[in-house]
Amino acid sequence: MIKDVDSSAWQPIDRESNIIYQYLYRCAAIQSPPAVIKEFKSLFIQGRNDNLETSQALKKIILSPLGKQQFEAILSNCCYLILDCWSNTPESLSYVSELINTFDTIHQVTSVDRRRKQLIQLVKNYQQTQSYFKLRAIIAIINPQEITNVTSTNAIATNEASSSSNTNKIINTYLTRYTYLYQFFLPQASEFNQLRELVKTLQNKRKQDFEFRLSQHLIYRVRLKQTAKMKLLSRGAGKVITKADNPTLISERAFKIALTQYIAKVEDKATILQRSQHFVANNNLRNSYQVFKQDLYNFLITNIKPRNSNCQFSRELQQKIDQIFPQSNTKPLNNTLILQTCRQLFSFLIMEPSSTIDHHKFANLVANLGTAQVMMILIKITLICPESKVDLENKIALIFTYYQLHNIQDIPWLMKSLEHLLIAFSIYFGKIDVSIAKHIN
Repeated sequence: MIKDVDSSAWQPIDRESNIIYQYLYRCAAIQSPPAVIKEFKSLFIQGRNDNLETSQALKKIILSPLGKQQFEAILSNCCYLILDCWSNTPESLSYVSELINTFDTIHQVTSVDRRRKQLIQLVKNYQQTQSYFKLRAIIAIINPQEITNVTSTNAIATNEASSSSNTNKIINTYLTRYTYLYQFFLPQASEFNQLRELVKTLQNKRKQDFEFRLSQHLIYRVRLKQTAKMKLLSRGAGKVITKADNPTLISERAFKIALTQYIAKVEDKATILQRSQHFVANNNLRNSYQVFKQDLYNFLITNIKPRNSNCQFSRELQQKIDQIFPQSNTKPLNNTLILQTCRQLFSFLIMEPSSTIDHHKFANLVANLGTAQVMMILIKITLICPESKVDLENKIALIFTYYQLHNIQDIPWLMKSLEHLLIAFSIYFGKIDVSIAKHIN
């Protein structure tokens, strides 16, 4: 039985768009995925449909100035509606890539008809929007065929040479790994409950799976080290240890750096988590916001050593912190000030790619400081204010969205950054028992 679509809930709200929504919902509910894709392609690529009312509704949208403004939202809603209908059937979900690939055929279409020419241009414009890239990301998440299985040989996220053919893949292919980004790509409309639940289920399952594999690999490393200390490896004791591969995409050398950074005692014989907890505990002793900002600067800059002697990061960070809420310098510290400060620091460190100011700022920062050091700063901010974690995730998601169709080999710094955050979030916000950390260093 086909449930009614609540027309009052859709945005934009107008009669023509709801006619299209209702039609596509009926198609998705009762027809096979190939038939639905055919209907979708006929409507939005060919510009015609056997259902006269639906064709007329699309025509009015195309020819109306208001309809043109709303076309991006309408087309996205149509896609999400279909995905929502398919969410409970794995067989249908295998067609999601084919659905979005229909947009690529628009570049092969020409027409002299005024209405259809406008439709072609609207669809082409849609392919350049944030909405379209978010849609591609959701499809990469829910399509089982796109799930990437990795082994210890997949050192693709570094500048080191790799024989893996995976370096020719686009970053979008690996989105399934970065569960901390999933929430950013979900459609906001509450009507797509089935789709949202599917993504949430996949997120939890994949997050738990990575944490389990990371935990197993850490245990494996500890056992190897313990056995080596006992000088039993030469007697064959190491052969009874079950191997657990490195579950990340970074090289063994980069992985060791990440482990040392996130779980070993590296600063004043304390872990980063311990340093962060100590920093937060001292908030009660800081008598003003200005004191907090100066201590925050010192906390973030500790052990940060630029690769480039011309890098002015330390000075720029100090200037930025000084400029944050100067009117509140003499006021007592509170949670709101802490959260807003961390948010502003994320905006300073991770400039959105769409920014006309300097959309390469984050890439340049990584080039000057190195991935590990940049991630260390971001993680420190997150640890002293966990409420800001969602802001960091959203910033990284914007970077990912911008580069998602680029080849991995062209932007290894981004892949390495994503992997670092995957490790750090698993350790600090996951369910991994890090009590074994003392045995790794």
